[in-house]
Amino acid sequence: MSLLSLFSIMLCVGVAGFAASYVSLKCVMRKAPGWGFMCQPGGHSCHNGSVPLLGGAAIYCAVLLSFLLFFLVFSEWPPGFMHPDYKALFSLLIGTTWIAALGTLDDRRHMDWHSKLLGELVGIAILLIGGHTIQNATLPFVGVVHFGWFGQIFFALSVLTITNAVNLIDGLDGLAGGICFFAALVSGIIGLLKGDIFMAVIGFGVSGGLLAFLRYNFPPASVFMGDGGSLMLGFLLSTLATSSAATSPGQRSGMMTMILVPFMPFGIALLDVSFAIIRRSISGRRIFQPDTDHIHHRLMEALGRPRRVVALLYLFSALLSALTLAMVLGPRHELYRIYIILIGILALGLVILLLRLYTRESLPRILGNRAHMKYLASFSDFMCRRLQRVSTEYEALTLLQRGVCDLDFDTVRVEKYGSIYLEWTREQPLHPDAPRSEREWSLGNGVIVRWTMPKHESESYQNYLLLTWNQLLKSLSRRLPKLRGGC
Repeated sequence: MSLLSLFSIMLCVGVAGFAASYVSLKCVMRKAPGWGFMCQPGGHSCHNGSVPLLGGAAIYCAVLLSFLLFFLVFSEWPPGFMHPDYKALFSLLIGTTWIAALGTLDDRRHMDWHSKLLGELVGIAILLIGGHTIQNATLPFVGVVHFGWFGQIFFALSVLTITNAVNLIDGLDGLAGGICFFAALVSGIIGLLKGDIFMAVIGFGVSGGLLAFLRYNFPPASVFMGDGGSLMLGFLLSTLATSSAATSPGQRSGMMTMILVPFMPFGIALLDVSFAIIRRSISGRRIFQPDTDHIHHRLMEALGRPRRVVALLYLFSALLSALTLAMVLGPRHELYRIYIILIGILALGLVILLLRLYTRESLPRILGNRAHMKYLASFSDFMCRRLQRVSTEYEALTLLQRGVCDLDFDTVRVEKYGSIYLEWTREQPLHPDAPRSEREWSLGNGVIVRWTMPKHESESYQNYLLLTWNQLLKSLSRRLPKLRGGC
C-alpha cells in the first residue's frame, strides 16, 4: 500500500476523532454547570465569565476511539508496519485514563500540588510496568549508549516535564489545544514515515479531536479542556514523543536528531516551564504555585488581544513542527537548511522579545521583593487551611479581614443583597501618597466583596498580591455553597 493511500486512511481516522470530540462537546457543555465543572474568572486565568471545564472529557472520547480503531482495524494491518506489544499499549491506555481521571478530579475538587504530583507519578509507574523506557541511543562522537535502568528515570522525567509543561500553558483560550494539535499531528506523520501504525492512528485521531475542541476553545472560548484535558494530552503525547524512534515497544534507538525532534513541537511549553522555574526561584515564589507571569500573560500585556497572542504562538509552534518533519526527512533535504535558518531567526527574535518582557523590573528590585513574595506564599497556604476549618458562612467571610490586617488594604467590605454586611478599614492607610485602586468580586448568592488598595511600585509584587487575594476569594466562592448547604 502506498504512503499516499495510508495518509488518506489516516485522514479518515482524524475525521472520526473530530466527530467523536464534536458530539461529546455538545453533551459536556450542557452538563458541566449541573455537575459543578465551571471555571470562574480571576486567579491566573485570562477569561471573563463562567466557562465549562469538561472539554478534556470530549478529547478523551477521541483518544478512546483512536485506541478502539487500532484494536479493531489496524492491530494486524497493514503488513510490514511496526506494531507495539499489547502490554505496552494497554499500559498507555490505562495510564492515560488514570491521568484524565486525576485531572478531572482536580477540576472538581481542586487538589493540592502534592496530590497531583503523586497521581502523575502513579500514571508514569503504570507506563514503566508496561515496559516503556529508553533503552539505547546512538549519540554523536560517542556511538551506541545503553541506558539500562537510567533509561526508566530519563523516560519518567521526560513524561513528567512535558505533562506539567502543557498544564502550565493552559491559561489562555486556545493555546494548549493548538500546541497539542501540532504535536499530535507531527506524531501521526512521523508514525507514517517510520512505519509505526499505532503512533499514526493515535496522532491523527487526537489531532482530529483537538480540531473539534478548538472550534469552541479559540478566543473567546466557550469551553475549557481543564486539567482533565491538559494533563492527559501532555501525558499521552509525551509518551508518543518518547517512543517516536522506537524499534520495539517502549524502546528507542537512532541518531540524536530522532531522539530530540519529537519534543520540538512542545518548544513553547518547555520554554515557559524554564522561564517559570527561573523567575520563581529568583523572586522567592514557590515553584509549584501558579502566577500570572507566564509567556502568554506577558504577551497579552504587550499585544492586548488573546487572538494575537495565540496566533503568534501558533506560528512559532507550527514552524517548530515543520522543522521537526524536515529533520525527520533528513539533513540532505533542501527544506532542512531553510527551516534551520528560519527557525533560528524566529527563535532568536522570540527570546529577545521575552527577555524584554521579563526585564522590565531591575534584578535588585526583584531580589528586594523576595521576602514579600515568600510571605504571600505562606499567607496563601495559611488561609487555605483556615478556610477548610470554618463551619459557618459568617466565620468564612470574617477571614477577609486579613486583607486589611495582613495585606495592607485600606478597606474590605462585604455586601449582601446590596447592604453592607461586614466592613473593615485601616485607621492609618499605608503608602498615603500612592494611587489607589478599587476592585470587587462576586461570591455568588448576592454576596459581593469590594476592596481598596494602594498601587505598589513593583508591578510583579502588585500582580502576585492580587493573585494571592483572588485565589482566596475563589476558594471562598467554592466553600460558601457547602457551608450554606450544611455540608
